[in-house]
Amino acid sequence: MCVANLYRSAALGLTLLLAPGLVMAQQAINPAVFQALTAAQKAQQGGDLGKARSALNQALDDVEAGSLELALIQQRLGYVAIAAQQNRQAIDWLRKALAHGKLDATVARQDQLNLAQLLAAEGQYSDAARLLETVQAKGALTLEQKQLLVQCYSQTQNYAKAIPLAEQVVRADPGVGDVWYQLLVGMNYQQERYSSAAQWQKVLLKRAPQNREHWRQLAGLQSQAGEQPAAAATLRLAHEAGVGLTQTDLDNLVALQMNAGAPWQAARLLEELMAQKLLPTDAARQERLAQLWTLARDRTRARDAWIAVANGSGRADHWLRLASIQLEDGQWPDLLTTLKRAQSGASSQQRQLIRQWEGYARLAMEDNS
Repeated sequence: MCVANLYRSAALGLTLLLAPGLVMAQQAINPAVFQALTAAQKAQQGGDLGKARSALNQALDDVEAGSLELALIQQRLGYVAIAAQQNRQAIDWLRKALAHGKLDATVARQDQLNLAQLLAAEGQYSDAARLLETVQAKGALTLEQKQLLVQCYSQTQNYAKAIPLAEQVVRADPGVGDVWYQLLVGMNYQQERYSSAAQWQKVLLKRAPQNREHWRQLAGLQSQAGEQPAAAATLRLAHEAGVGLTQTDLDNLVALQMNAGAPWQAARLLEELMAQKLLPTDAARQERLAQLWTLARDRTRARDAWIAVANGSGRADHWLRLASIQLEDGQWPDLLTTLKRAQSGASSQQRQLIRQWEGYARLAMEDNS
């Protein structure tokens, strides 16, 4: 489940704020600089960005380093760059303007928020997140700004911070797009919080109960969480709702658990699916179940499963799979009985193995007597 892919499908609809006004009541500026800023604003409003930039660049030569006037000119150059869709230049100018610490607090906050969005647009998610955290420390973020911060956290795989913030987003606006619930599913999955991922997947299922993929994904998450009866029940409900998966789909769901490195979960899911008659209890699936219990190192279930398989098939290789478990567990009398049953139909290579194991079992029994 790729969180990055989920977020690429999200259209946040965030828009840059308007450039701040030229004059703040508490910030008096040099008249010449004010005139240059006014000229630049008029030129920008008239669509002549080159003229606006020229007026500002000329004014740069007449201001003191570290002054408010310098900050205002650099700020305005940043917004001219935004209008020209020159994000990297805008980032550079806004950073310089903010670095002086001269701008009014309200204006500086607006510039920081715009700068954070520019950074995110340029893929600089770590820098954007740090800037948004700075802004948040001085005042609560709006819902839209929280969405941007979630995006930054998720893109940097900082899911521990992203998840609670994304939860705030969906609780503040339960009607947000599916992508937010998909994101919560994906991030919780990445954190191996499978039960939490399943709970958010249920929201998606309620929104689109006819979507077969939602049922499949919910069952998969429940299985990953060790809730195989719940997973099988989910698939049973899907079947009763008329959107049930095919036998191939169900077998593939078991395989997905195995491919995810969870053979125990795969075995329990397969067992439940056969118990609820969603999958037939045929010889092939019984053998698959025995193999899964063996891979899961659940020796008791593996032994019982191989006994059932071997009794059904009578094949030497199946008896030998059972024998290997009994050998490892030191169950010598049972091992000798199983090896005797494996004789029928055994190949020459298998008979050689049977003789070796019989000799080992008898020797072990003598040593223990």
